[in-house]
Amino acid sequence: MMYLKSVVLLFLLVCIVNFQEANSKPAAKKEDSPAASAEAPAGAEGAAGAKKGGAAGTFNIEDFGVVADGKTDNAPGFLKAWKAACDATGSPTIVIAKGDYLLGPVLFEGPCKGDHITIQLDGTLLGSTNLASYKSNWLQFQHIDGLTITGTGTVDGQGAKTWPENKCKSGGACKVFPMSMVFAFIKGLTVRGITSLNSKYFHFNVFSSENVELSKLTITAPEDSPNTDGIHIGDDTNVTIADTTIGTGDDCISVGPGTSKVLITGVKCGPGHGISIGSLGRYANEKDVSDITVKGCTLTKTTNGLRIKTYQSNPTPLEVSKIHYEDITMDHVTYPIIIDQQYCPNGKCGGTAESTVKVVDITYQGIKGTSADANTVVLRCSAKNPCEQIDVSGISVKPPGGPANITCVNTKLGTADASIKSACSEN
Repeated sequence: MMYLKSVVLLFLLVCIVNFQEANSKPAAKKEDSPAASAEAPAGAEGAAGAKKGGAAGTFNIEDFGVVADGKTDNAPGFLKAWKAACDATGSPTIVIAKGDYLLGPVLFEGPCKGDHITIQLDGTLLGSTNLASYKSNWLQFQHIDGLTITGTGTVDGQGAKTWPENKCKSGGACKVFPMSMVFAFIKGLTVRGITSLNSKYFHFNVFSSENVELSKLTITAPEDSPNTDGIHIGDDTNVTIADTTIGTGDDCISVGPGTSKVLITGVKCGPGHGISIGSLGRYANEKDVSDITVKGCTLTKTTNGLRIKTYQSNPTPLEVSKIHYEDITMDHVTYPIIIDQQYCPNGKCGGTAESTVKVVDITYQGIKGTSADANTVVLRCSAKNPCEQIDVSGISVKPPGGPANITCVNTKLGTADASIKSACSEN
């Protein structure tokens, strides 16, 4: 997990540098952008005949030299199609028909001339397994206003061929592996209907974006696959994650610093590490997290259910507030409800001082089902900055063969079930 969060920091730093460069220089011309460096071949104007800089149309990927043989690296052709669509006015569509398309790393970069770009993905994108070809991530979209990716297709990171080189879990050297799909500085993003399979690292990472909808997705990797988080969001606002099935080797969903106004609903999670807020407090100058709602979700055989995790010895104070969990079903989850302010992955935390991350106004309501362990509720808060206004009511999670064990440390309750009130009054 230490490695997981380190790579997130690396990605954030890269994005911040790009952002600063974009705002400190005159707006780049289309011909100056990396995504527009290659010109489309003569006659490759898309099925609707849209030309460079012309009106919106439909751009079929095959018209740009792309071969669906599962062997040829189609990154140049995909960039040509993106350039044509990005140069078009109106609302162009890129069509990726059924077939297997091998791809190395591709940067889809804006700003674009039109109002909105749609990518109709019905084929299968296969990520190159040549790790030396990646400078950062696999499919990265950035600085775009209005983007939709929809269809019945699959984004296959082919991670199984590269996971053996990730030695993090065994205590060996951690390598920076490419994430499958990264969205940075997007205003108005919709990703709907597609499947993400066997990412080398995170499946989806959405950073510094607003008005985001991720829905009806299927995200899959084996339970023992390293650091294959389903969806990570950070520094985002107005995000909806809905009606999605996630089973991976790490968090199904993780909410990072600077995130607000999030709705997570209708998510089926498992296997994996559950739905997490955090980890928080690892790095200096992290921003607050607030207004997160998780409801109508099911977690099956995950190591954690609903988790808030903050580091000890955090360098900068921040706050987690207005978090609401409602109508959640647990199916043999090890730790169904957990606030952990002593989070210390691999025993390497940079110190053991009490966390100064403030956890306040957290509501758990209507959490039901079964746990795989007696520890159904663990509220382990900071002595220096106790949790406050923690409402825990309507909790009906049954452990296997025996009474539930409730841990309550440095926690100031609001409304709570009698059993939880009793546990907290003893600590």
